[in-house]
Amino acid sequence: MTNLARLLGILTLGLVGWLSLPATAGAAEVVAEDFFVPSVQSGLDLYLRNKHRDDYADARPERTVLFLHGASYPAHTAFDLAVEGQSWMDWLAQRGYDVYSLDLRGYGKSGRPAEMGQPAESNRPVIDTADAVDDLNRAVDYILSRRGVSRVVLIGWSWGATIAGSYATQVPGRVERLVLYAPQWLRDGPAPTAADLAQVPAWRQIDPNDARDIWLKSVPADRRDAVLPRAVFRDWLKATLATDPAPSAPGTVRAPNGVVLDTMRFWASGKPRWNPEQLSVPTLVIQGEWDAEAPPAMGMALFNRLTHVPFKRYVMVGNATHAALIETNRHQFYSAVQQFLEDRAR
Repeated sequence: MTNLARLLGILTLGLVGWLSLPATAGAAEVVAEDFFVPSVQSGLDLYLRNKHRDDYADARPERTVLFLHGASYPAHTAFDLAVEGQSWMDWLAQRGYDVYSLDLRGYGKSGRPAEMGQPAESNRPVIDTADAVDDLNRAVDYILSRRGVSRVVLIGWSWGATIAGSYATQVPGRVERLVLYAPQWLRDGPAPTAADLAQVPAWRQIDPNDARDIWLKSVPADRRDAVLPRAVFRDWLKATLATDPAPSAPGTVRAPNGVVLDTMRFWASGKPRWNPEQLSVPTLVIQGEWDAEAPPAMGMALFNRLTHVPFKRYVMVGNATHAALIETNRHQFYSAVQQFLEDRAR
């Protein structure tokens, strides 16, 4: 297998409308709003979903949360996937948070670059980390203006942690706290060659049916259905497949390859894509025990480089994988994040 094929395999692993959702008896309801925010590319709008209680009134930075997705799949089909009637966005919103998820350009309900409608080999990779940081900047601008707050909490999953960390080092004054969920870090193995870098196409075709086996790779075989029930995965799969209006083949979704080229040029070549030493905001690194895509050693290596943050915490959630947010043990995961957000310790 070539270095390029190996890395592609690694990365194939993460206007307003109203919607009322079920709430517990006597509690406020959770409502959703959908927005389309202009990106830096004309005609390519960013899909931003918001959830909050229907009695929400007190906008505060520490209660304003933005979720960022990983390299392969959009945000809203994971962070807002209802498992047993409630998504992570619902769970936080019910507790008084103003919660957003962002689909980056090329993913989900956001606009796709023109190159993604052309043969993949016809163009260079599109939407890298720098482009994603631009998208994040636009989304944060919108949220700050809408709510009249000065900062937001960022929760980034996998590549999303790279994006959130990069942004927080550039504009720390706009970040209240930072959660790095299953973050990328340096990878073992031979560095890609110049020929490998030159062969990366504009985008890639992904079969989400493969995601469950990839996520559960490190889980004992007899525990897999208990960790990620098949019915939950089917719900995620159905929602994710529905986000690509023009897939390259039935049962697939398209994803930009800028992140692939970034991974090859940085993480797989022994060079960090961003510098945790430059972070100056409270930071949580959180991972699943059985994460095969971003193993705990990666997160701990990053955590040890958080040398200038006022407050940091590392959490490993047992019996969880890269997809902990939709797994059976998700409430332990959610609670650990909430505890960090609400801990005023320094």
